[in-house]
Amino acid sequence: MNAQDLRNLLEQTDDKLSIFVNRETLNKYKLSVKEFLDLISDFLNDEEKLKLFDYSHFRQFKSSIKAGIIALVSDEHIILQMMNNDNIMDDFKSYQIVDIMKKMSDTGKQQLLYNQEFIEKHQIADYELSEIISSLTEEARTEILMDIDLIKNKLHLEDFQVTKLVKGLSSDEAKDKAIEIYQFANHQKIDVLNTCNNSHKLDILLKEKDFNKSNIIDILQTLDIETLSEFLKEHKEFCSENEISPYEIIHKLDSEQQKEFVANLENINLTLSEKREILAMLKTDVKQNLDTTNFPEEYKSALSIQTTEYGGRVILDLERNLEDYRGLDNLMRINPEEFTEEQKTKFIKLCDICPNMTVLSTLNNTVTFDSNATEYKEAEEWITSIIDSLNPEYSKAQKMAVIDNAIGKKISYSPDFGTEVSNSSDCRALWKIISSGYGVCNGIAKVEQYMLNRVGIESKIISSGIHAFLKIKDIELPLANGEIAKGNTILDPTWNLTRHRFGGKPDNFCISYEQARKNDIDTEGKDHNCHKNDEQLQDVTLNLDEQSLRRLFTSVGLADSDGQFPIKDLLEKSKLLDEIYANQPEQNISKQFLLLRQTCPEFATCQNSSMSILSDVLLSNDNLRFNKCVVNRVYNRADEEKRPILFVYINSNELGNKFYFANKDEGQFVELPQEEFIKQFECYEEDLKKHKRT
Repeated sequence: MNAQDLRNLLEQTDDKLSIFVNRETLNKYKLSVKEFLDLISDFLNDEEKLKLFDYSHFRQFKSSIKAGIIALVSDEHIILQMMNNDNIMDDFKSYQIVDIMKKMSDTGKQQLLYNQEFIEKHQIADYELSEIISSLTEEARTEILMDIDLIKNKLHLEDFQVTKLVKGLSSDEAKDKAIEIYQFANHQKIDVLNTCNNSHKLDILLKEKDFNKSNIIDILQTLDIETLSEFLKEHKEFCSENEISPYEIIHKLDSEQQKEFVANLENINLTLSEKREILAMLKTDVKQNLDTTNFPEEYKSALSIQTTEYGGRVILDLERNLEDYRGLDNLMRINPEEFTEEQKTKFIKLCDICPNMTVLSTLNNTVTFDSNATEYKEAEEWITSIIDSLNPEYSKAQKMAVIDNAIGKKISYSPDFGTEVSNSSDCRALWKIISSGYGVCNGIAKVEQYMLNRVGIESKIISSGIHAFLKIKDIELPLANGEIAKGNTILDPTWNLTRHRFGGKPDNFCISYEQARKNDIDTEGKDHNCHKNDEQLQDVTLNLDEQSLRRLFTSVGLADSDGQFPIKDLLEKSKLLDEIYANQPEQNISKQFLLLRQTCPEFATCQNSSMSILSDVLLSNDNLRFNKCVVNRVYNRADEEKRPILFVYINSNELGNKFYFANKDEGQFVELPQEEFIKQFECYEEDLKKHKRT
């Protein structure tokens, strides 16, 4: 028997429910699921459909069939009874429940959304809950979204899901309220704000203090061209305060928007440079389709500038008229590391034309760091002076000795490194390091690598994870026995800085990996692993013996004919002063400070090197025995930049507590009473943390 036969039976029977609940009767008929559901729909009311599930054979149906029965119910109260009945819903998948809920009224959906036990029992996922909320009417959706406890603590929706729901609201005021309630991050605020009308966007934009430059540009580029043009005319000061150039907005627009903006370009109060920046950064297809017949030459030259498609930067052509780049400084981010001498000459001229352009350098061909045009010129002038001073007859080893010494005389380790005010980029930017005179290990290694490459010496920057230095490849070194050895060696310019600054013997010049690892071990036997890199340094076996090193530095005038380095004079004078003022410790200290000043007039600015000399030499003489001697850095409390200042603290039985600081303006140590010193100076937080750890 088929569905029609059962339909005939039902039409002839008053108690139609009795037919459905009789399993034996139903088993006599061959029915498809659709036919079965159609019969239920046609012959049973909602109450009877609910009663079906009082019988085991209905509760045992597949969830898809039970879902089909629920879908036939029009009375939402009955639907809710069914959905809250575990005997009915126990095998339902979450997506089936979601499908049912999405068809319900706002009231029904809200009732279940607030039923945390129901949500958790059926493991309805956050993205499914988001779908249900999206299916609510505007008013109900707004009400639900304003209940942060429900959304975040009970339904556990992620921020991006909440953001998407808020974006779907039609009321800008409701969106603002949601932004406030959920304390969205800036990128989420922007995402929502971009769905608001233009006037509302601008109203919020001008009032919001937390937006950064990128946030502001993201909003402005969503405006229609007429509104954007008016904004740029009326709010130049706002753009200036946020360091936004008009081209940064325009170059992100699509082609049609760019064409529309350029057509109105003369009606916007922009400088010639701003207009040229915009024209230079237009998309290629826009440039090609512009009618430039009536354009002034300044516009045409800007349009001819080639730029990167996505990066928003000029592609430099040193063969063209360099004047074409005038005023386009903001678009210039150029890496001249691989330039030929001829190209460098032209680039230096370009630095005068575009003094505010950015000059890039890289570390290990990966991370880039910024210098400016002035710093590049100063650095290249210094580099050229060193290279030009090299005797053409010098060997590579001799050239390397001169260059390493020159770097030690010119550059100091960054005095604020490891503090809360340290700039991790400035101390690694190639030309900025030379110009400022400050760097850290990998930046200093980069400087030496760049200079060595200029004289044909191949090297590689090696990192141990905590320190960086150079692996010199295939270098020839003269040995004490008169032979020439060839191979790979280590040069650590950072660890040589203090020695070169004070004319000492560089203990980390052309050493083997074995010797470098010995140098890693301090006087207490602790291995600091500063040079540990077995993989890249296992072939570094060339080690310049002390006698040969002294001969090498004598040959280039950096040591005397006996191989003695200039620091010998400092050591002898310091020891002599210590003997003369053996019983006058205060005078002894004062004379040692004066000796430092005479030997190194810039001692107050090359602080790390000065700290080493003070700790290891000048204040460690036999007659200067203190209970405590601290040589470190502080900053003046009145200095907002917190620039480091070298200080010395001494505690002795005879002198008590003595405080001195290096006055950079006067170029000498100044003593202060303890109270005054504490009043003027403050320790860096990072230094205090280190002190606590030790």
